[in-house]
Amino acid sequence: MLKALKSPPKDIENVFTCVLNLLSSLDPVIPVDKNGKLKTDNNWKVALALQANPQAFLSTLEGFKEKIDLDQVPNNNFKAIRTAISDSNFTPAIIKNKSSAAAGLCDWILNITAYYDVVISVEPKKAAVRAAQQTLSEANAKKEEMDALVKKLTDELNILQADFQKAMDEKNGAEAEAARCARRLDLAQRLVNALGSESERWS
Repeated sequence: MLKALKSPPKDIENVFTCVLNLLSSLDPVIPVDKNGKLKTDNNWKVALALQANPQAFLSTLEGFKEKIDLDQVPNNNFKAIRTAISDSNFTPAIIKNKSSAAAGLCDWILNITAYYDVVISVEPKKAAVRAAQQTLSEANAKKEEMDALVKKLTDELNILQADFQKAMDEKNGAEAEAARCARRLDLAQRLVNALGSESERWS
């Protein structure tokens, strides 16, 4: 029905102009400029060429969501249709009075645009979450590394403290033994001196 139209109503042409803009740079049938934007003096002629193979056209529309998910649809494609879809006459209900097929396309355009808007608003948040998770993972890895280093140094310090304490105990023991020996030697010396004095007194 649509292919039979030589000069479609303005509302139907607007629907297909939106489709052409959305598929710009994605379908080789659609002429574009060096920036990938729609470039034609006859939108309906290009729209008819796009519908030459209805099944292929339908497959292109069905695969468009995946293109969005893969970030393969330029933002300019949606930017180019914003004015058209904001028109109060751009509704499936109004366009259905002229073509049910065009009304279905209108509904698809509005829904895929809403989906795109959700994706581009959510993706930065998802990217921020991924970045935060990466930062957290790196911080946890660094913490584990530092914990291992602290444990290693603590174990080494405990060994050094134990060695130091052992050395101090040995030093204190040696000093105590030396003091006991000195007292005994002093006592023995006094005893010898006392015996010597007593021996001289008797002689």
